[in-house]
Amino acid sequence: MSERSEVPLLLHSLTEVGELVQGALDIVRARTIVEIGSEAGGMTELLVAWARGHEATVVSVDPEPPPRVRRLEQEGAPIRVVAAPSPEALGGVQGEAWIVDGDHNYATVTAELRHVFAAVALPRLVILHDVGWPCARRDSYYAPERIAEHERHPHSRRGGIVPGEPGTAASGLSGRGRFAWAEREGGSRNGVLTAVEDIMAEVGDLRLDVIPCLFGVGFLFPAAAPWAGALEAHLAPWSGAPLLEALERNRLALYIRVIELQDALDAEQVERDRLVAALHEQIGMLESEALARRASP
Repeated sequence: MSERSEVPLLLHSLTEVGELVQGALDIVRARTIVEIGSEAGGMTELLVAWARGHEATVVSVDPEPPPRVRRLEQEGAPIRVVAAPSPEALGGVQGEAWIVDGDHNYATVTAELRHVFAAVALPRLVILHDVGWPCARRDSYYAPERIAEHERHPHSRRGGIVPGEPGTAASGLSGRGRFAWAEREGGSRNGVLTAVEDIMAEVGDLRLDVIPCLFGVGFLFPAAAPWAGALEAHLAPWSGAPLLEALERNRLALYIRVIELQDALDAEQVERDRLVAALHEQIGMLESEALARRASP
């Protein structure tokens, strides 16, 4: 397979901002980095590489750790793997820096952030993925059954979502059965950014810087932290950059158009298959009638 064919059609991993994250860890001087959600393990490898050079440890929390993460632990890397779902798995887990990239819904993210900021002995940096569209104001659920009924919104694994449409659409960004979307965007207790804003109001004295690309990367930290000024300067070229916002809108529009074209082709293929099957059925019927006529006296 060529190198070009291996490039993902839609960039979605925090590894794309790995250098920015590692620079933030340098400023915070983290000794323990807690990663919630390891996906394929690419970001975990970057965190472990940083930890090796800074006498630090990574704690990776994921109900189904990928092979790359398991292999790091088996090889003696500075990592501890917690194979259980968050936030239930966070009891006793603490760190100076957190990567929150697990289940992207209000109930889960709120519980995770409350755990992070409950211990006030040390200032914490939290790096959150998916604080932009589509999860900013709309829940997604990998395992809806793990969310209490009163905390989850009506949801569906079918259909897709598109920017500007608060409901669901026949096409658009879809979980393809892997996860469910809340059927409506917006309102209270819905989405990752809503969870962050509510925690900021609850805790107080927190600052949020958002890099408006890759579905939104948020840096949440106490405004009074001794390293807050240095971190703000580190993020300043990227935080809220209008050009990044425009590029993000454009790439999402293009990607959703590709999905719509793919769905249209799939629908045409289904119709062609139906017509071919009907044609074969008619041919079979005509052949049977012809045989019957020849066999009759």
